[in-house]
Amino acid sequence: MALTSSEPPTSATYLRSARVLGILASLFAFSLAALSAIAINDVAHDDVAVGVWLLVGVVALRWALASALDEWGDTTTARLRSRWRRVLVQHFALPRREGERARGDLALAVDQASKSPSLERLKASAGASLLGVVIVFLVAGWLPLVITMALLAVAAPFYQRAGRRSEAMAAQYQERRALLEARQLEVLQHAPELRALGAVTYGANEIAAISESEHALALRAIRVALESSLVTEFLSGVSVGLVAMVVGFGLLGGRLSLVRALVAVLVTSELFVQVRRFGVEFHRRDDAQRALATLDTPVPSNSLTSSEELLVANGLVTEASAGAIDMIVRRGDRVVITGPSGAGKTTLLHTLLGWRPLVKGVATRTSESIGYVSVESALLSGSLRDNLTLGVSLGDDEVVHRLQSLGLVGERFSDLDAELLSEGRGLSSGERVRLVLARALLSKPPLVVLDDVAGVLDVDARGFVRRALASLPELAVLEATVDTPLLSETTQRLKVRA
Repeated sequence: MALTSSEPPTSATYLRSARVLGILASLFAFSLAALSAIAINDVAHDDVAVGVWLLVGVVALRWALASALDEWGDTTTARLRSRWRRVLVQHFALPRREGERARGDLALAVDQASKSPSLERLKASAGASLLGVVIVFLVAGWLPLVITMALLAVAAPFYQRAGRRSEAMAAQYQERRALLEARQLEVLQHAPELRALGAVTYGANEIAAISESEHALALRAIRVALESSLVTEFLSGVSVGLVAMVVGFGLLGGRLSLVRALVAVLVTSELFVQVRRFGVEFHRRDDAQRALATLDTPVPSNSLTSSEELLVANGLVTEASAGAIDMIVRRGDRVVITGPSGAGKTTLLHTLLGWRPLVKGVATRTSESIGYVSVESALLSGSLRDNLTLGVSLGDDEVVHRLQSLGLVGERFSDLDAELLSEGRGLSSGERVRLVLARALLSKPPLVVLDDVAGVLDVDARGFVRRALASLPELAVLEATVDTPLLSETTQRLKVRA
């Protein structure tokens, strides 16, 4: 994708810059370590003023380097976070499978991925710091080299083991969190029924148990991170101590000068500082890489380019039925899907609309609005007008005419400012369905989907709905029903088998 002047660079661009910056930062740190050794040597040889001023300069340069790196990290994090948030809506449009990572966690993935350049810089710095091993060998000989390399080699398996454990626990944590989220929503949705049965405690106890297991996994993940950090701290202290002991013997034996001894100790310390920083952020870098993989996953386009075709299914297999479906719904079509209860008609409709993941095949749809009406379609607490127009400016005459065309007349439907209770309490199932259909028709979509609503309508209500749909020949209608369709004339019929 081409970049415009208003769009920040991609994460790949920042990652390349981070690697270069990490290498340069590591080389600069070794240079400052050498300057520190020279300054200490000057102080030890009574050239105090020069040594002190040199140390002050080293401290100032270290502060400037740290400030510059922090500023770069904050800037890149902010720009990447802004970029990822702009494309986040595309990921929310994807249907989520049962137990899959919650869409709400994508916000966390954005924060983790936006820190990837800073973490990549630490990795590059740790890699470039291995040059310190060469410096130690040149100034102090082979024994400090062997000590440093041996302790670095010992640290590698600990990192790998901690990384594998961290990744496994991250997967378990996401699975447990998705389960907790789904269970909370399910219990909240059925709270009235549970309360009526006196079983509220059952739901609460189950959620508490899942929540406790989620917290236990989080604590285990923290413990793994601490173990990794303790390993680097221990190995760093041991390495610097052993190198200092070796060069100390070299000083006593006259084989090393003070400057070379100090360079060996300070460079070894700087080497393990870089490795330790990388080790501390090891798990965050893994999280950032997983977040980048999630956010960088291409979001397939399910929009049709044809102006006539509204829904297209090719070899579509849903989660509820093994049979493949092929269908095309064009403008003005009247399509009926039949099948017994439990055959998967609703699942098929939801899959066609992109609300549920498909198992196999392709399902594409128009980018225009689609009206969906089912017995479970929700009404909002608010005025009748608000529920029907959803904030769009429509004339009262048009709204009242649409209600009357569906047989919704009388005091309850003549006052558009009348307040409706949440979920349409106080209305019959047939009245709620017709209100939702009126709302869909008032939005003037090219396609309306009716999900098995005929069964809650009486004979008169069915007649009103049939006549209202027949008066809109340009409207495409896709209806799923067990046996009694609302559509009197059809252009296509499909049967779903259990």
